[in-house]
Amino acid sequence: MGRAVERPIFFVGAPRSGTTVIFNVFAARSDLAWFSQHLARFPGWPSVTALTRLADLGRGFRKSIDRSDLRRRRLERLRVGPSEAYPVWERYCGERFVYDFMLDAKATPGERERVHRLIEKLQRYQGKRRFATKITGPARIGYLASIFPDAQFVHVIRDGRAVTSSLLRVHFWRGSRRERHVSWNGGLDEGDLDPWRDSDDLPLALAALQWAAIVSGARDEARELAPGQYVELRYEEFVADPHLILDETTDACGLPPASGPHEFLDQRVELRDMNYRWREDFDDRQIELLDDLVGEQLRELGYEPAPSTS
Repeated sequence: MGRAVERPIFFVGAPRSGTTVIFNVFAARSDLAWFSQHLARFPGWPSVTALTRLADLGRGFRKSIDRSDLRRRRLERLRVGPSEAYPVWERYCGERFVYDFMLDAKATPGERERVHRLIEKLQRYQGKRRFATKITGPARIGYLASIFPDAQFVHVIRDGRAVTSSLLRVHFWRGSRRERHVSWNGGLDEGDLDPWRDSDDLPLALAALQWAAIVSGARDEARELAPGQYVELRYEEFVADPHLILDETTDACGLPPASGPHEFLDQRVELRDMNYRWREDFDDRQIELLDDLVGEQLRELGYEPAPSTS
């Protein structure tokens, strides 16, 4: 018999919001199972995640956190670390999980059974009490809660202007079809896209509107959860005081204190606040456009408008 899946933890957030660094630090515990890069390559073989036990033997076996602006060292490719493992979600939940907002979607009985059995196996192979993972893009909270009614969700939020600036820089977005087409179905209707078209199809506008749709979609879905199942974590607060925010998140997830994440944070993470870059990347006209597009949501989240430099 596998271990029962109790209160799995899902870190969600828009891409380039800091989910990778925050989750990887959080997951440097000895009591959490997670998807590994090996499972991403072989999604039908959950036994390969037994290799994650290497990470418990010493820090030399565990991946550092990849920076998008640096090439990964060869040794890092051999180390073990968490992966979003979208091939796993596609295998067990179907293609729509990868490419859709899944608002109002619920898992079928077959999908629930397959995912439960998978996570039970991962916990057994990895020898862990609970499971955690991260998912970027649409949060898919309603769908995941239909599989795990007691799931815990940690929503990582970052200033949408900084997210937009970062998206326009990274290789998987810059120059790709994502600059011209909506990346996920079902989150923005034709009317929502009118401001993008009015901007002459600027990639900046499309990226900002998708950030807003992801954040608002997650917050709307979270309203259907029981109290305590959903917490918001601000990237800016984590960068300012990562140890404090790490402890608060640990407590919110019902986990005991652990030294592993703090040691990983101090020894293996180069934490830099990159929020200033959007002010350098965008001129006054672009900043004004961003305020027109997502200013209301930014202010609702507590992000102040930028003063004009002209």
